[in-house]
Amino acid sequence: KFNKYISPDVYLAYGFKDRGFKYGAGVDVRTTLERNSFFRFEYFKDVMASGRFSQNLWNAKMQINKNGMSIQNDKYYKFDGFKFGYEVDLSNSLTLNVSAKKQNEEAGYPYEFMGMSRKFENFSSLATIKFSPNNRNIMTPAGKYTFEQNFPEVFFNYEQGYKSLSGEFNYSRFDVLYTHQFRTSLGMTQTRAFGGYYLGKAPIWHMFEMGGLDGNSNTGILSNFSLTSYLGFATMTAGKYFNDKFAGYYITHRIPWYFKSFGKNTSSFDFIYRGVIGDMKHPEYHQIENFSPLNHLYQEVGFEYNNFLSSRFNLGLFYRVGYYATSNFKDNFGVQLKLKLLEF
Repeated sequence: KFNKYISPDVYLAYGFKDRGFKYGAGVDVRTTLERNSFFRFEYFKDVMASGRFSQNLWNAKMQINKNGMSIQNDKYYKFDGFKFGYEVDLSNSLTLNVSAKKQNEEAGYPYEFMGMSRKFENFSSLATIKFSPNNRNIMTPAGKYTFEQNFPEVFFNYEQGYKSLSGEFNYSRFDVLYTHQFRTSLGMTQTRAFGGYYLGKAPIWHMFEMGGLDGNSNTGILSNFSLTSYLGFATMTAGKYFNDKFAGYYITHRIPWYFKSFGKNTSSFDFIYRGVIGDMKHPEYHQIENFSPLNHLYQEVGFEYNNFLSSRFNLGLFYRVGYYATSNFKDNFGVQLKLKLLEF
């Protein structure tokens, strides 16, 4: 009720590990009430896990699901600056978001880029396209609302760094995510295919971290436990594998057998198979501990118990196979917990 066209926002956070405040403020200005079309300006000072896969135009469930990946990653970088952008629905199924940002960036961990360890300046633009031909949307006083998400969905991002306006890096970063699902008499199969490609010279946080969820510093019962992530790997060491190009896949199949154990919730089982492979052209640019390109196919298989014991959680058991498997069972084994609300 503040204003039909203008929507301001602000946030404040405190990090107990680095003992620092993070904050940001922004404002959206709509151009029309008939469809999704608005300008946005924001200022920020925050931190982020290095190499995070783009989440632009993802819905809330996908973003919450993905945020579990950052918990075990110990390679965070600091940034502060401002951003200006515009988002518009070109049609009911096609959304475009374009923006430009100017920010300072600094590693929050021991790291040197081409022999330099300091605060860097970056100026870049970003274009994001979301194609969701079968989603059903309505306009509300708060903006567009998707009341029925259907597949397939495609997300594409193109980021370009410039050596202008004090920017120090000239790079290009592309990534894409494709999701779909199929239902047959044998059950429901859900798929994700994703990948990225990077050209240029920039610090490692602009590369792609491969989605490790296993915290190698953990001991005891939690050493093999993680929260689920939209594109993560339960058995992969977090913050270790970075690539400048990669491709990955995620396949899950639900067995058409539904049962009740306790309570009223209906349970089922999913089989899961996922993998990723990539490479880095110049790993020598990055002086950092516990770092390696992932240049062989990383694979893990899993079994997920949906509505575990009729609760609202899914319990997944995963095992690493293939090139990166070791002779130690504990190293290859992982357990994941997911809130059922997050779905596929």
